[in-house]
Amino acid sequence: METNASDRDLVEVMKRYFAVKAEVEEVKSRLEAARQESGEEIGAFYNPRTNLNHAADIVRSHALKQEMARLMDWAEAWGRQSLMPNEA
Repeated sequence: METNASDRDLVEVMKRYFAVKAEVEEVKSRLEAARQESGEEIGAFYNPRTNLNHAADIVRSHALKQEMARLMDWAEAWGRQSLMPNEA
């Protein structure tokens, strides 16, 4: 099977997607452990304006999730484009 530059780009995007997903899970796990230890309600704990101790991780988690969405949008666009018949 021959791969072209577009296919290699998709592979790189998906590698990045799964790396970001793993980082999101790690941050999420760390935050949830801290929340449970503190006994705070979810809404209060995950508000970066009021939870200054964990604000950086909360904001990072949101940014990573946005990056995952952008990467998946790119992959979906690639998939739609690859399904289109080649025009000669």
